[in-house]
Amino acid sequence: SMESLDILILGVEASIAFAGFSGIIATFQFSGEKETRRGDAVGLTMILQFSLLASLISSIPLLLYCFAIKETALWTICSVLTAIIYSGAVYVSFDKSKGIIRSQTVWTLSIILQGVAFALILINVMNASGIFFHREAGPVIAGILWPLSLAGFLFSRLLLRPVWRNVRIQEAAKLADAAPG
Repeated sequence: SMESLDILILGVEASIAFAGFSGIIATFQFSGEKETRRGDAVGLTMILQFSLLASLISSIPLLLYCFAIKETALWTICSVLTAIIYSGAVYVSFDKSKGIIRSQTVWTLSIILQGVAFALILINVMNASGIFFHREAGPVIAGILWPLSLAGFLFSRLLLRPVWRNVRIQEAAKLADAAPG
């Protein structure tokens, strides 16, 4: 439907915006710093990866729509491709995270992210199979909204983390100046 296509176009636009603006912010933030923190580098990498994932998943139905494929066939194909793309992304992120997860918090967060990805794989397989879902746009769009939401969160973190770092430094300096003796 036309509404789904509008959402897909917005998905591509938002994805490209996150990727582009995070690149600009990173260029300015990290150009003068002596030390780049691992968390900042990982966050920037994830913004780019999540944005490009959402852009890819948004672009496929737009491309297929140009071939005048019947709507149920379109969403079946897109659900299969979304499940495959997510499976690849889960495998790559799991493979890359072996041995680098050092804290319980990061491990828990990783499990949550992987759990949502598995749920998106499952609902897209169900959609493609006509189980519960009826070969519709919703599961594919959910597969776009999740990485966009993550990219948005990480983008705000990239943008605000140095601001809060400076606030803490300034507050500590004021406390040190105000301390007696």
